[in-house]
Amino acid sequence: MVTEQEQELKTLIATIENIKSNLNLFDTFITKIAFPYYKHFTFNSYINFKFPLTILVGKNGSGKTSAIHALYGSPKNKSISDYWFSSKLDPIEDFREDIQERPCFFYEYYSKEKNKLDSNYNAVLYHRIKHKNSKVSDYWETARPKKKYQMNTKERFSPVDKNLVYIDFRKELSAFDKFFYFGNVDNLRSAGVQDYLRTQSKKLKNVIDSGNIVNLKSKTGTDNPQNKKVVTLSKEEVEAISDIFQEEYNEIKIIKHKFFHDWGTSVILQRKGFTYSEAHAGSGEIAIVILVHKILNAAPNSLILLDEPEVSLHPGAQKRLLIFLLKQIVRYKHQIVLSTHSPVFAEDMPKDAIKRFSRNPDTHRIDILDECFPSEAFKFLGLSSKYDNAKIHVEDGLAARILEKVIKVSSDRFDAFEVFFQPGGATYLKQNYILHYSKQMENKIFVVLDGDQKLGDIIDYDTIPPSNLTKNYLQKEIDNFTGTTISFAKDGGAGHSRDDQVLVAQKQYIDYYKNHVYFLPKQTPEEIIWDDEIILKWIDNNDVLQEISQKNTFKDKIFCAAKAIFDDTEKDTITAMENMLIKNWIQKNDDSQREIKNILLELMDAINN
Repeated sequence: MVTEQEQELKTLIATIENIKSNLNLFDTFITKIAFPYYKHFTFNSYINFKFPLTILVGKNGSGKTSAIHALYGSPKNKSISDYWFSSKLDPIEDFREDIQERPCFFYEYYSKEKNKLDSNYNAVLYHRIKHKNSKVSDYWETARPKKKYQMNTKERFSPVDKNLVYIDFRKELSAFDKFFYFGNVDNLRSAGVQDYLRTQSKKLKNVIDSGNIVNLKSKTGTDNPQNKKVVTLSKEEVEAISDIFQEEYNEIKIIKHKFFHDWGTSVILQRKGFTYSEAHAGSGEIAIVILVHKILNAAPNSLILLDEPEVSLHPGAQKRLLIFLLKQIVRYKHQIVLSTHSPVFAEDMPKDAIKRFSRNPDTHRIDILDECFPSEAFKFLGLSSKYDNAKIHVEDGLAARILEKVIKVSSDRFDAFEVFFQPGGATYLKQNYILHYSKQMENKIFVVLDGDQKLGDIIDYDTIPPSNLTKNYLQKEIDNFTGTTISFAKDGGAGHSRDDQVLVAQKQYIDYYKNHVYFLPKQTPEEIIWDDEIILKWIDNNDVLQEISQKNTFKDKIFCAAKAIFDDTEKDTITAMENMLIKNWIQKNDDSQREIKNILLELMDAINN
């Protein structure tokens, strides 16, 4: 049963899907970022931004934050060097002779104002450079577009002029936490950290109550402000925070100050008759207060970057935060990019919103999977989810081995599936297993039959007039597209036949067959893997080759080839022959293999939606 929260989430995603095509609403939307040579990313990696909320997933150290930093450095007057800079411990290679590249990235963005090329799309290339007369070693500047990156070289564009909000939740510490955990009282004339905080909190309370700004005179006689103006959050902000935590807050105040030695932020929360500061609040509370305040005060069409927003938030709060972010996209047309290890943010999102970062075991560089199903993300991160236990039921062992091999060579894309078969063949499978799956509404079990079982079109019973929609009519249609007779059980004896139960079961069978039954390319699994060219290389005997060519089925061809190569026709020998052909077929990567991958992608789409 779909909960109210799940329905709200689906509605928001559907609403954004409907409005995202009108890019005029999302003016200055970054549509792509590419990394020709950037940190340890695979050369020429890229991310396409097709959905206004983008989720970056990956294990620790997989490069998610590095991508966030590149986006941070993209807008006008921002620089990636605020976060990525060279040091003796972590030097940055200014130029790689072997690939003729310096560190760089480029991005494309949409502007409703057409450029000189009569296009709404602009591309900006940034590269790292050290000027001869500059002491600044970490300097990034725009460069002319380069043809080798498939950029349009006819015009050099200015960086996108876009408001930026960046929150790294791992470092969102309150003023109290900063000093309590990291402060030094050696030169502050206090007995200890607690004593210092007690003394200074009196001063902080006075300015919160009075609203005054305290100034201290510096050695030069100038005023040295100790705090900023107290900000009382609006009713909308308080309600949003209350909704995320499912708590009733009456009032929330924020103040930036340096009463705890260094500049920091304090938060005062009031709920259910008591008031408390960040000293007694959860770190998740403080982070969400700051996030909601910043986002609800951001200009429309802002670029909002959130690094691991799940920190210190329980799953329910994470889900409600996701709903909050989607609402702000609908309302203010923001572009939001967040990195996460949490399945909560990804589990209901479309695949073009999820980007998976992973370390390539061969090159040791970071690969980016530009479209990633939620189930892929969970499996890769070693998490269990509602997508687990998806199964594919096939006719025989050869079909199972073919699918298993395609899954194995597909870079973890289809690891969510378990392939299996049961003896009995296609007819038994249709009459028993598919009938059972349809009755039980087994949405995570799919059936992939051989190509020769694709016998006819499946009826759309919703288009049939009710007067014609009888059990006899549907039985005839089911018999046609299955090629066999399916028996549907019903209650009742003589004079009490429950034909209504048969109609329900028939419709369930049709629905399951339409949505869960697929067909391999070609007529049989043996035909898929058979290769005349490789057989000519393996068998140097014209008589045997002539005999093989005269066989009517590919099963018989494989049997004959196995006998010639192994001088044996035992079951294990036939299996070995089939495995040799599967290995050869996988290396060829022909159209049939691509068709099977497309089937698996359709199954992934089905279990994720």
